[in-house]
Formats: sequence, C-alpha cells, structure tokens
Amino acid sequence: MTLGEMLQRHAGQAMVATAIISEAVMTQLRGPAAGIAVGVAAAAGGLWAVQGRARQKSAIAMGPSAQALTWQAHASRKPDPSDSDTYRHIATRMRQTTEHVRRTTAERGLKKVTLATSSETGSWADARSTGHGRRGHVWLGMRWLHPRHTNHLPAVLEHELAHLQRRDTGKRIAAESAAVAVAGLAAGLLPLPAFALTAAAAWALNTLFFWWGELACDLAAARVCGRTAVADMWREDLERDRARTVLPRIWVTVRGLRTHPPLRLRILCAEHVPLPDARGQAVHPLHTPAAS
Repeated sequence: MTLGEMLQRHAGQAMVATAIISEAVMTQLRGPAAGIAVGVAAAAGGLWAVQGRARQKSAIAMGPSAQALTWQAHASRKPDPSDSDTYRHIATRMRQTTEHVRRTTAERGLKKVTLATSSETGSWADARSTGHGRRGHVWLGMRWLHPRHTNHLPAVLEHELAHLQRRDTGKRIAAESAAVAVAGLAAGLLPLPAFALTAAAAWALNTLFFWWGELACDLAAARVCGRTAVADMWREDLERDRARTVLPRIWVTVRGLRTHPPLRLRILCAEHVPLPDARGQAVHPLHTPAAS
C-alpha cells in the first residue's frame, strides 16, 4: 500500500468514526432520530464499502507492474558469476513459485494471479493477498524465499491462494461495511450504553469472521501441504514472537488479533481439525527440506 493509499484509507476511516460518534452524542442530547440514523448508517457503510472496493481494484490493477518491478526483475534475470548463493537460491524460488502459480491458477477457478515482494517496513515476513473477481495479487516477503525459511513457502503460498479462491477480500469488505452500518444505526437509535454494547458486539463478530477465514485457509493449506507443514510454520512464528521484548510482543499480538487468530489456536486447528478431502501425502511441488 502506497503512502497516498494509506492516507486516503485513514481519512475515510476518520470520517466514518467522526460521523458515528457525532451521531451518538446528538442522540444523547436530543433523543433518537430514526431518519438521521438510517441516513448515517447507509452513508457510513456505503463509504466503507466504496473505499474498500477502490483499494481492492487498485491493488489488482497495479499487480502486473509490481510483479515486473519486484519479482520478475529477479526471477527472469540471467545468473551472473558475481551473484551470491543466497541470491541464486531466491531467484530460483521465485521462478519455481511463478511456474506453480501459473500452472494451478485455472484449477482454483482463477484467471490470473500476480506475485510481488513488498518494500514496506517490516515486510521481511509479509504474506498477504487481494482478490477481485477471478484475479488476484499476492505479496510475499523475502523471508519465504530465503534458504533458512523457504521450507515454509508451500504452506504460506497455499494459504494466500486459498484466500483468493474463497474470494475473502470481497467478503471482508462486505462484513466490515455491515458492521459499520450497524454501528451507525445503533448510534442514532440507542442510549449510549446500548450503542457501546452493540458496536462492541459488531466489532467482535467481525473479528470472529476474519478468524474463521484465516483458519479455513490454514486448513486448505494443510490439505495440500500436510498438517505438519502448516503447524511448523506457525510454531516458527511463535518462536519469533517470543524473541521480542515484552512491549513490542504485546503490541504485535494485540494489533494482529483484530484480523488473525492467536498462533496457538492456529496450531491446534492445523493439527486436529478433520480434513475430509485431504490429498494424502503427496509432496508439494515447492517442497524443500529445511536448511540448517
């Protein structure tokens, strides 16, 4: 996400929050107003949906350019004698990933999926995706291509491809917009305690919906890569979190819980939730042993 997109997103969120809070204050001062409540709810939910859809379409439109600049620039480059072993390995993994995604895109009901690495701060372990219709874009941090961690590439890639296959980007935008509309309606019709409780419930349900999607994609990855591969990936993340000092660890955990379930829950589900359509023990095309 560019700086301009980030500022635009936060500006939209601030507008929606200001409108709902102002409506709640006016309700306490003047009493409920059904007409205003419906108008604010529709405007807030609509603005949230339009903004989310614009970000979604922008990410997909920029996907080919991002792939050309950050991915193909290395994957299609001819090896040079001065290249380090690590760089050669990363470029090879990029080529393998590109071929695997190209080969399996149609099987997933998708038309085109682009790949890119992220240049954002802290993007070393980045892994996220955006989809719009049958097109998708996946961002992968360099961690998943590095020799020491690339054994987890199949699991993290299958997780992100599952998001695209499930059309999770659109579902999330719809769920968030509905939650915002409910909060706007409650702000204009309910007393302050009831409004706060309703808004908290909408936020909690939205979070649970996000968790459900993440766990479903974990299971999709487990069906293709095996339970152990997915559980080990999250165990490594858990160890990485434990290496942080207390305050950064708390901040990362609290921020992540808004959209992602706790790592221990993810490990538990990956290991024990039934997988009725598991593909057996076939080795994933991108599988490689862990480096020492």
